Amino acid sequence: MFSNEIADDLKGLEPGAAVDVRSSTGARIGRGYVNPRSLIAVRLLTRDRHDIDAVPFWALRLREALRARGRACPGRHSLRLVHAEGDGLPGLVVDRYGDTLAVQLTTAGAEVRRDVIAAALQEVFQPTGAVLRSEGRARQLEGLEDERGAWFGDVPDTVDIQEHGVTFRVDLMSGQKTGHFYDQADNRAHFGRLATGLRVLDVYAHSAGWALQALACGATEALVVDKSAAACELCVDNLERNGFEERSAVVQAEGRKFLIELTSAQERFGAVNLDPPAFAKTRKTAGSALRGYEDINTLGLGLVEQGGLFATSTCSFHVEDERFEEAIRKAARAAHRRLRLIRKSTAAPDHPVRLGVPETRYLKHYLFQVELDA
Repeated sequence: MFSNEIADDLKGLEPGAAVDVRSSTGARIGRGYVNPRSLIAVRLLTRDRHDIDAVPFWALRLREALRARGRACPGRHSLRLVHAEGDGLPGLVVDRYGDTLAVQLTTAGAEVRRDVIAAALQEVFQPTGAVLRSEGRARQLEGLEDERGAWFGDVPDTVDIQEHGVTFRVDLMSGQKTGHFYDQADNRAHFGRLATGLRVLDVYAHSAGWALQALACGATEALVVDKSAAACELCVDNLERNGFEERSAVVQAEGRKFLIELTSAQERFGAVNLDPPAFAKTRKTAGSALRGYEDINTLGLGLVEQGGLFATSTCSFHVEDERFEEAIRKAARAAHRRLRLIRKSTAAPDHPVRLGVPETRYLKHYLFQVELDA
């Protein structure tokens, strides 16, 4: 609930305090927590009368999230366990890596209940330990400072996980976000299955996930690109860990610049994947972000062989589906390529979408077969 939708003066309330919400007619709407310093002034947790300051409420929601994962992701142990508003727990993100949890507390309401949340996490998930990765713009907007480090229990610096038959090394303390991007897991696996026998280019690679899945399914070779030295080290480690070092190469370079270099060298690939970070952090920057997406997609499409595969994604919520598709169409025209859509998807099911909260559907992924425009 945004601050301009609330009649009462919130200035005297402490950030994170529990509040009951009623309509202008006095009808009960529910209970949540408040932050008078934030544009999102109230986040609703329940329409019932649960005590949101007590462990039983959080444990109840965590059990619901765990049951949902059992149905949607049977057999997966390492995955996202709690997806904030997607699981009815705004401000809380929990990823499980083996027996260790990586936790983000992104709101004042979650922050002031950290001890309650810790107790509920231990009761329901019984981890050996948990690390806090409470960082980023969301906390800044809530008036909170970043925090990173071991939270409770025994926390290793790194842990190995399995994803669709591929082994990944996850850096719990220094990796991006919580250490691994689970949201693209199913999309990576589908891309890999179709890349059998192809030469693959994986740009904005982070952990080489797209290349790894492709190589595991029989891709002939993979070129992996990321501008971060730490990410490139992780890519090399993951490729060696899976025995693919002889069929792969890792290059540290900025994605767009390297795409230009490959174009100048007249390189061609059977499959190209672009999975950049969010270009649009706010609605105001969506226009410039779309121009950026059109640019890199034009370059990427120009590198695909006749009949090859092209995968492209955006994790920018503020870039709407229709506008992203239009950017891809413009890129295809500029690259003189005809596109046949194979797959259009969003995040894996351990990132549930709540229809009343469109922000939970932030990821857009497209996979095409590419032909020259005769």
